[in-house]
Amino acid sequence: MAIASANPNAYVAAFAQDLAERRREFERKLAAMCVRNAFQYWAARCGLLLRWADVVSFSRQVLRDATLDGVVLSYAHNVAWLTNGARTFVNMAAEVGVGAIFVDQTRAVLLTNEIEGDRLLREEMRGLDDLITLHQDPWYGQPKALEVAQRLAGSEQVAQDTTHPIVEERLLSLRSTLSEHEMAIYRALGHDCGAIIGDVARAVRPGVTELEIAGQLAQRCWAKGIAPIVLLIAADERVDTHRHPLPTLNTVKHKAMLVLCGRRAGFVASVTRMVYVTTTEHHSIPGDLAARHDAATYVDAVAITSSRPGVEAQAVFKAIQDAYAAKGFPGEWKLHHQGGCAGYKSREWIATPEMRHKVAVNQAFAWNPSVTGTKSEDTVLLRQTPAGNTGYEVITATPGWPVIEHVVNGVSIQRPGILQLSL
Repeated sequence: MAIASANPNAYVAAFAQDLAERRREFERKLAAMCVRNAFQYWAARCGLLLRWADVVSFSRQVLRDATLDGVVLSYAHNVAWLTNGARTFVNMAAEVGVGAIFVDQTRAVLLTNEIEGDRLLREEMRGLDDLITLHQDPWYGQPKALEVAQRLAGSEQVAQDTTHPIVEERLLSLRSTLSEHEMAIYRALGHDCGAIIGDVARAVRPGVTELEIAGQLAQRCWAKGIAPIVLLIAADERVDTHRHPLPTLNTVKHKAMLVLCGRRAGFVASVTRMVYVTTTEHHSIPGDLAARHDAATYVDAVAITSSRPGVEAQAVFKAIQDAYAAKGFPGEWKLHHQGGCAGYKSREWIATPEMRHKVAVNQAFAWNPSVTGTKSEDTVLLRQTPAGNTGYEVITATPGWPVIEHVVNGVSIQRPGILQLSL
């Protein structure tokens, strides 16, 4: 499937997108959050006379039947969701940004300080600046966002995503099911991450350090407006011993694992690639490594094809456990989490034996099964075909990469093989 735009800079920043579509998405999401006066909200904001059916079709409202008079979105991932990509963080590692958004039945208010207000509205929320009211306080006397929101609402019945688990759970439900516009943005990110990791992997040579590989990935990501929020690199024995290998001065002899989680326009795409370097004519990928990678990709294929609409995460997890056992590695699932739903967080939820979240169409998944010494991971969209069947779109595929094909549940799935570099 084609990427979202022929423009190579599309979606590189939050403000480099279709602003009319961004506004429509913002209005849709606001209405989905506000139930008691959703009809009035849309009429007041859009000047439209809407049928009640148009409003009640938003079935997962955050404020439904609530005593709440408003919600404060402080988590950076929630503000990114609502605004289609605004970056409210300054410290990239911060979960809570420097700006929050207060939403009630009639308005959306950006709560921040005088350092950030103008920049956030003009750049990060470009195209929405007439739909969002700015409230900014001096940085040296800035009250908590919840206190400001309660004062604006004239009510203490205001909840904040950081402290109200039910609100965050409902926002997760809204975030995780994507619109066509969101999937186009996500698809473009996945395309770039898949290409970047492939280019860097093909340049791996004996003697290069894990840190140098990480630096190459980071440079290429930033050139495309992608923040590399996770960079894991392991060479040779570290692939065998560590599931989360932060890069070190360890140098490549033969085997390397590259892991990237890249964030752009709010979305996070996850991808892993395995490389094996040979330097003599008759040297090839060891049979044991090939068998282990075949097993990991099989489990990955099972996870993907088990992600069907209406299926609970625990059922997918059970299929993953059974797949490990079928390949002769029954205990490997205990050594690392297996992934789960993806989107505005690298994982919106991680599957466990008890997880009850249900899979739905237009959600993204990043399963990451590993067998000691190797791993398989891509970001995949769950789509519905015109014929009504479930379809799986791998958005982080790497052009020209070797693949392993598995047929699971009657579905043929290609997973990334190990790239052999013969020098």
